[in-house]
Amino acid sequence: MSQTPGQATPKRKRLRNTRRTEREGVNALRAFLEDQDCVVQEVDTANDFGKDLLVDLTKNHEITGETIAIQVKSGKSFSQRGHWGIPASSADLHTWYESSTPIYGVIFDPAEREFHWINLSSYVHEHMDALQDHKNLGKQKSQSGIRFKGHFVSTPEKQTLTQESWENFAGEVRGYIHRFGGRTLLDLMSEDMSAQISAVHDCFALGRGDARALLLLRHTITKLSNYALAQALHVLSHCASNPDIPWNERNWIPQNITWQVNASFNWSPEEILHMIRQVEETGSAGVSAWERGGYGQSLVVLIWDSPDLCERLHSALLTACRGYDDNVAFRTLILYQYFLGIRRPDVDLKERVESLVKSNPILAEHAVSSGLLSTIDDFGWADIF
Repeated sequence: MSQTPGQATPKRKRLRNTRRTEREGVNALRAFLEDQDCVVQEVDTANDFGKDLLVDLTKNHEITGETIAIQVKSGKSFSQRGHWGIPASSADLHTWYESSTPIYGVIFDPAEREFHWINLSSYVHEHMDALQDHKNLGKQKSQSGIRFKGHFVSTPEKQTLTQESWENFAGEVRGYIHRFGGRTLLDLMSEDMSAQISAVHDCFALGRGDARALLLLRHTITKLSNYALAQALHVLSHCASNPDIPWNERNWIPQNITWQVNASFNWSPEEILHMIRQVEETGSAGVSAWERGGYGQSLVVLIWDSPDLCERLHSALLTACRGYDDNVAFRTLILYQYFLGIRRPDVDLKERVESLVKSNPILAEHAVSSGLLSTIDDFGWADIF
């Protein structure tokens, strides 16, 4: 239909100014992923709620079943003060948190042809609360409604996706999918030491955003042995008053989580004895144990506020004298006299220790039993380390 001279031009829908840039990012990333033999499915724009691509990883040209969603951004508008990232509304943060599929964010820099990436699911599940809590340390802040407050989510510096870094990225994805599904925590019960250690580390990662992971670690403490137990002591000591942890944004645990976990440190004599025995074994293998900064310090920090600690250590000591080797029994004695001297100044410590040594041959025959008694006689007590 011809337009009558002087007639106003009708209003029509217009393309967004950013559409070409957005498509450039999606197309470039899709091509890159397909070059890595990934199966890429683009989400229809009508159904795009923060997931632009669904990606299946492959291995040796086989579908592995490892699937992630990717939110793609493109252009210099996603760089603030030299940091690439994604502006996240409260709704975005909720979506990432509640998604049953891990979500990654990728920002395409058209000028440098680079992909900057971040694991958005890991951010909201494992890091966000800890980062915010650490950032506001010492400041007055209200806890209500702060968790999903919108903000700019920066990608880690120099974390780019390239041909050279692809294997590292794919390995991170596979590891996170394993952790994200909760299967990794089952390895706390594994008979394989390396699997147990990996599960302990994942409990720390997940526990920074969800106290249940650290509570699970605490309540399976007697199922862990040797180095896995030692690592668990170090992880859990982040929820106690450990004076020698160099705190930073990467290891900070929010106070609301530390309070929940610390409240569970009501250790039984059996748990205490198990922990002492495993630390003693790592020490005999040449690992830093009963010294400042060692795993023994982590154990001491964990049991410090345990109720009725002297009575529980005494019970653990009697059990150790009946069924454990002399080093475990003697180490338990050292811990017992140390805490008894602190908690019960009314007790004659030398007399109590002498009585225990005389009535338990395993203690009396230990190489340094006389040295312990001399130290107590000279100084009133003996240090743990």
